[in-house]
Amino acid sequence: MNISCSAFLLAFLCLFPISCQRPFLADDDEHSKAKWDVAWSGTERLVLGLHATPFEWQLISENQYARFDADNKLLELRQLSRNAGVLGLPALSDNTFVRITTNDDAKQVIEFHLSRNPAEIHTALTEDLAGTSDSFIDVETLGTNNLGAFSTDGTLFMLPVKVLPDQHYALLIFQILHNLAHTSFASVEMVKRVNLESLSSDLNKLKSIRFIDGNFYVTSQEGAWRITPSGNKEKIFTQWMTDVFSWKGDIYITGLNPYDLHKSTDNGLNWENVGVSSELKIVANANDLLFTQAAPSLVYQRVEADLMKAKNISLPIGYSPQQAIYYSVVYFAGKYYFSVDREVYMTEEVVVE
Repeated sequence: MNISCSAFLLAFLCLFPISCQRPFLADDDEHSKAKWDVAWSGTERLVLGLHATPFEWQLISENQYARFDADNKLLELRQLSRNAGVLGLPALSDNTFVRITTNDDAKQVIEFHLSRNPAEIHTALTEDLAGTSDSFIDVETLGTNNLGAFSTDGTLFMLPVKVLPDQHYALLIFQILHNLAHTSFASVEMVKRVNLESLSSDLNKLKSIRFIDGNFYVTSQEGAWRITPSGNKEKIFTQWMTDVFSWKGDIYITGLNPYDLHKSTDNGLNWENVGVSSELKIVANANDLLFTQAAPSLVYQRVEADLMKAKNISLPIGYSPQQAIYYSVVYFAGKYYFSVDREVYMTEEVVVE
């Protein structure tokens, strides 16, 4: 009789998730030291990117841009026009951010915004940047980890486009100059075009664009290139490569194959295979930690010091790897900031499970 009652009580309690399901991260879990706080939860749409300067951190969504100080006090919340649509993941730097919208005629508009002056916007139609032999160009907004890459000082920006009828990629390099206070544009000008004639644009084969230690790096399904700010290009790999990152003074590149992790100790001129199987794909640096994603928007994992393994991190309560969108991680004022759907969470220590 006692056994039957116990079984009935257990079945009854299991109708309620709080009784029989363990939360993803419990406050009283003695095996976890993760402590998350909400840094911001006021965005109307998914957070598409984060950026940290020495003095503030920034976020952007499809229709909003915001800046915060070291105490997470809101410095500015700016409404952004969606026009007829927003394409791709915006690119942010200390003083400028770039986004792509479409106008009422379904034409792509490249928008350069100043970080600290909402009234100052420089726009250009993508089609107006086509070369004399092009019938059409279109900014690549699918598959890449962001729209493009800024140089470290923010004065150069590389934007990938698809060229028709030749069906290859080209890289447009813009020079961006401000006044001394960075409150107005002195000029925004396309100064160089780098054609990647051997890289077919028919299946969105571009994977990432990075700027590391003075040079741009482009990865794709058909290899990788090192491109100087003056536009000189060198194809450094022929196989499918995924992303490039800097770590402890050296440059690394990841590939589709787990054994394609390569390292350069001479600023990208020469590369050697690390010789280990690595789980790294799309990599983000944050302070002294590395994080990796299998694809943009998927959950971040923390990379082990040997660069071989990536471990799941303890996420904020209520979130799981499969139930949210994760687009960005940055480090600012002693804390790690993660975008999670329409919110931003922060923690002083990233704890692995």
